[in-house]
Amino acid sequence: MTRFLLLALLLSPLAAPQSNPPNGSAIPPIALTEARTGAPPENVPAPQNWDQQSQWNMELLGSNDLQGRSTYQPTIVNQDGRQIAYLGHHAGTRLNPLTGQMEPNGTSLLDVTDPKNPKYLFHIPGPAEKRGEVAGSQMVRVCSGNVLPHAQRGKWYMLRTRGNIGVDESQEIYDTTDPAHPALLTTIVDHLSNTHKNWWECDTGIAYLVANNIAEGWKHTVSNQHLKIYDLSDPAHPKYIRDFGLPGQQPEAGADTPPTGIHGVISAGVAKNRVYMPYGVGSNGVIQIIDRKKLLTDFTNGVRPTREDLLAPQVGVIKMSRDQGGHSAFPIFGVPIPEFQGFARYKTRDLLIVTSEADTNQACTTAPHMAFILDITDETAPWPISTLRVPEMPGDFCGKGGPFGAHGIAESFYPPYYGKLAIIAWFNAGVRIWDIRDPYAPRQIAYFMPAPNQNTEESCIAVNGSKTCRKAISTNNVEVDDRGLIYAVDRSGTGLHILRLTGAAAEVAGAAH
Repeated sequence: MTRFLLLALLLSPLAAPQSNPPNGSAIPPIALTEARTGAPPENVPAPQNWDQQSQWNMELLGSNDLQGRSTYQPTIVNQDGRQIAYLGHHAGTRLNPLTGQMEPNGTSLLDVTDPKNPKYLFHIPGPAEKRGEVAGSQMVRVCSGNVLPHAQRGKWYMLRTRGNIGVDESQEIYDTTDPAHPALLTTIVDHLSNTHKNWWECDTGIAYLVANNIAEGWKHTVSNQHLKIYDLSDPAHPKYIRDFGLPGQQPEAGADTPPTGIHGVISAGVAKNRVYMPYGVGSNGVIQIIDRKKLLTDFTNGVRPTREDLLAPQVGVIKMSRDQGGHSAFPIFGVPIPEFQGFARYKTRDLLIVTSEADTNQACTTAPHMAFILDITDETAPWPISTLRVPEMPGDFCGKGGPFGAHGIAESFYPPYYGKLAIIAWFNAGVRIWDIRDPYAPRQIAYFMPAPNQNTEESCIAVNGSKTCRKAISTNNVEVDDRGLIYAVDRSGTGLHILRLTGAAAEVAGAAH
């Protein structure tokens, strides 16, 4: 495929939601490619100075300042032929020029159909911060009424958290059929604490909501959250299914020290019948592989499950080292390993990419945090086979300000990247991309680091006993759309950056099957 045809493919609009998760259960097939197996990594070029934009095999198409709001999760949806970006924000308060009002950070909606000229459509305020609480609306997912089994056809629905750490948080559904005029449809559940990284299966309506209700007696350490699972196939009428977490978290667990809480969920849907659950965020990580059908049906009490209820759907589990946690766990099925084709068995492998989360307070104050590729072909015995990391030098990432290390991975199952590229946010090292066609020898192949701007929040570090303060970028999460464009958002308020692959990275994405 020529470079021209590849770019045309990446930029051409699609008319309907893809059948890949979360819209459907179809997993893109991965065909054998001519990956350079076992080849040494390419020399990664040194970035520019900390206050300058740096890129390698990527280019910036467009950006938006997002009103200077600290941003957590981007979700990009092909909404009736328009590309709409839904962006969840961390706590804080900023001026909304559309209303002329100071508004608590909540959810931003942008039209990014023209990636060179993103149009800010609306900001839904989050809750006002209270003493001892953290507000914002960090997580957002979107489904079409044409896909949800019992929703109104022609409608679009947005699931978002309202609040993050407190005692009066909730999970909400908005009607976003007109993304410039979203309207609250219903509150799914309130009186929550510690909401976070949800997942919503559009073709079934099953929603995995990360939260906690202190009054219900669930036990936690570190990240105080577990799952509340709902049927949102009719978004106007949510139906509760059950709560779920690690054994030891349930209300009747006794006096033993409870395990760490869940961070987020990725479901591979009905077709694969698997749900992937990372726990621990940045330490004491645990990764669970769960039988989806048993999770939804095989239990005796939803709110107060027994230990047996929590173990019934578990297919596989692996503990991480104490210095690494489970932030994200993204499955890749049926990867053909080029140099395994002469063998009789296991020519293809199922993989799980797991990211830990670096300390978000200051660079390099704890252990280095990385990403890992696990072989889950034998689900009962997941096993790490390679590590993805960014060296601290060149780039002086420990000295440039802001956190340094792994965070979130792009979680869409869209071709042309699925099974070829791992796209990961690496905080002050920006967006980092690896060629994973040979998962035993992944090669870093591209990066992008935006320059700080007038909205970038200042962070301070101690160097040789003296304090240095800089406006350092902090790429928080990344996502892709169905055109193959990459969206990066910044924790420090630098905004949204819309990116395209070039050079060797574009060639990998367009490699013939």
